[in-house]
Amino acid sequence: MARSSTEVVRARGSLRDEMASGDLGDARLNARRNRVMTVLERSPDVGFPEACADGSETEALYRFLRNRRISLPAILAPHLEATGARCRALDEVLVIHDTTEMAFPREQAQPGLTQLGPRRHGFWFHAALAVSADGVRAPLGLVAAVPFTRHPKAGPKVAWRERFRDPQKESRRWADGVAAARSRVSVPGRAIHVMDREGDSYELFAALTAHGDRYLVRVRYDRQVEGELPAPMRLSDVRAQAPVLVEQPVTIAARRAEDRAQRLTHPAREGRVATVSFAARRVVLHRPRDHRASALPPTIALNVVFGWEAQPPAGETPVEWWLATTEPIDTVDDILQIVEWYRTRWLIEEFFKCLKTGCAYEKRQLESLDTLLVALALLAPIAWQLLLLRHLARELPETRATVALSHRQVAILRSTANGARLPAQPSTREALLLVARLGGHLRQNGAPGWLTLTRGMQKLRDMEAGWVAAERARTM
Repeated sequence: MARSSTEVVRARGSLRDEMASGDLGDARLNARRNRVMTVLERSPDVGFPEACADGSETEALYRFLRNRRISLPAILAPHLEATGARCRALDEVLVIHDTTEMAFPREQAQPGLTQLGPRRHGFWFHAALAVSADGVRAPLGLVAAVPFTRHPKAGPKVAWRERFRDPQKESRRWADGVAAARSRVSVPGRAIHVMDREGDSYELFAALTAHGDRYLVRVRYDRQVEGELPAPMRLSDVRAQAPVLVEQPVTIAARRAEDRAQRLTHPAREGRVATVSFAARRVVLHRPRDHRASALPPTIALNVVFGWEAQPPAGETPVEWWLATTEPIDTVDDILQIVEWYRTRWLIEEFFKCLKTGCAYEKRQLESLDTLLVALALLAPIAWQLLLLRHLARELPETRATVALSHRQVAILRSTANGARLPAQPSTREALLLVARLGGHLRQNGAPGWLTLTRGMQKLRDMEAGWVAAERARTM
């Protein structure tokens, strides 16, 4: 019987135990992994030497990162398996796919890294984050992690047809992420794959359809569709003819464009509440002309939800979403559910932000791609746990604090509240505000950020370690 996402989150064990369930093939490596996870979970936002107790522990950590028998898949496997189990306990889950750039300031090229700009080297990280689809939006963990690099190829430029057939081409990461998530969730029809405009690929739609996958992808291209007239018809024509079925206020977050590429694809904007009109139609996509010589199916039938802002503020670019999906569009509630699911996509952006800020990943001074990937495998589950804690405080503020923290941690918060009152059965929000306070957060400054929450959890775990040591001393 499927459980609620709150029950699933409450039933999870400690992150250390979750990661310790994996076998690295050597008892000594397993023990070192467990110790490293304890160290990093306690202090994820500081440098490795500062996180370690002494020089010998620091050296042991670096030896672990450099060990050739250690890899990202080996370290991350138990977390991926545990996330799959959490997904299987629910009726439906959203699997949100996205890619982020991991950039490290480097004067010289490092082995395996791609040069991203002057004194910047790094790689790209494609991830799939599972989130409950029941309206709670509880982050359940990663179900796929696909890092990749780009390097210039010598020789003449390869024709597009050859690039399309290349089994190693970069765009395959979307299908690879879906395949990995499919194997983790393992229950047909349970996962709904959510992607932004980079996922708009006829080839990907064909693969998803062939496997019977459910999906929700933001459309990037004005594709040709079947129509009643002999003249070519496109999605924009369908949108122009479709009647408005519902209008909905949508909160639009402010956005900064820090470089030229971002200004072209995602221009800066002020935050606002936009009134968005929605329509929906069943369409049949035509295979793109460039792919007609391929084995892709000539047509694909799917649903499209069109959303647009009819009257944007002066000087602002109007909001417009076209969402291709397998989900039903028969009623207004169906359409609004699709929109709400797509809006859940921001959680993976928060996950990336937590990894880079709360876990200070891009500040790691490691000498190669291999060591950086091992560090990523160790820190990514910690970033997920921090994301879960903050999400519970924001989205489920009235649930009991023991959904997010252990009974011992709540007791420690109560005994060290420094004048703040904590009820007998505190809520998640009440407890996590005290955690953020430990990290230096001031209540009048609004919701706590990643750094204050991270540092607060660091201090709470230090207190917990002292508490456990005192309990052991009393029983000796």
